[in-house]
Amino acid sequence: MSVVDRTGRGQVRDSPPGIRLARRRWRDPRLVVGVLLVGASVTGMAWVIGASDDTVEVWSVSDDLPAGSPVETGSLTKVRIDVPDSVVYVSTDTAIASGAVATRDFAAGELLTLLGVDDSGTSESLRIVTLPVLRHQMPADLSVGDRVDVYLVERSASGEPQARPELVLASAIVSDVDDNGGAFGGTSLETGVALSVPQGEVATVVDAQARGTVTLVDVPVGSP
Repeated sequence: MSVVDRTGRGQVRDSPPGIRLARRRWRDPRLVVGVLLVGASVTGMAWVIGASDDTVEVWSVSDDLPAGSPVETGSLTKVRIDVPDSVVYVSTDTAIASGAVATRDFAAGELLTLLGVDDSGTSESLRIVTLPVLRHQMPADLSVGDRVDVYLVERSASGEPQARPELVLASAIVSDVDDNGGAFGGTSLETGVALSVPQGEVATVVDAQARGTVTLVDVPVGSP
């Protein structure tokens, strides 16, 4: 292609050939590498976020669960909570044992605690018995879920012991601790302690309460 030189010299020169830009195609190796790098970055970020998730899944009670009631997965709901608080609750990775029962009352929506479930298979017929206990005759830090041995101390009218302490019930589960002074006999020195008692032992425990005073002795965790 020729063009006229408008400088007035009348000379004609050829124009330079046009340059066509190369058309990029999706098969371009550089494009493929770029897509792979972006994908790897997104995947890595998702992994980092997932790894930093400090929550675990535990069981929550769907409806009110009274003490002594069977604990079954059908009546529970999965809930995610922070890891530092998870140690006291029942993880969904833990299978609920057949015959497990609640050792205390759970309200709907409350998280199921490890100490609130007895899966030993020996407490299918539990009854809740509340005893008035003098504060100096029970562990100072007694709380729900603890296990205690119940001893009877028979006393005379003057308050003197009449015989050696008698073991009435071994390894009873504490279902509740009512520290409202005056609830029993109008004295603030007594605390109402509710125990989960096998049905066959209820009469023995009630009789012990009538014959004298009871002393609760803490059973260390892991003891038979």
